[in-house]
Amino acid sequence: MNTYITLTAQLADLTSIYNALVQHYLGPFVIIGAAIFAVWFFIKKQPRPLLVSLATALLTAVILYSAPAVVGQQSTLVKNGSEIAKQIN
Repeated sequence: MNTYITLTAQLADLTSIYNALVQHYLGPFVIIGAAIFAVWFFIKKQPRPLLVSLATALLTAVILYSAPAVVGQQSTLVKNGSEIAKQIN
């Protein structure tokens, strides 16, 4: 019973779930996908799609890994949004 409560409490923390999801599944998927497309466009000798796919992968990785800092509970963006909402109400 005690281990069930501990496991439930650990799963209730959304930050740890997000971090595990990004580190174990989404992050490697983005890196592997970017590598596959980069090699494919390199073999086909198409530099423009190669650069576009690498830029898209880089932007996706930045958004994926910086999301907790940008929209987390302690972020400036959320604090400013709550201040604006308080001033409107």
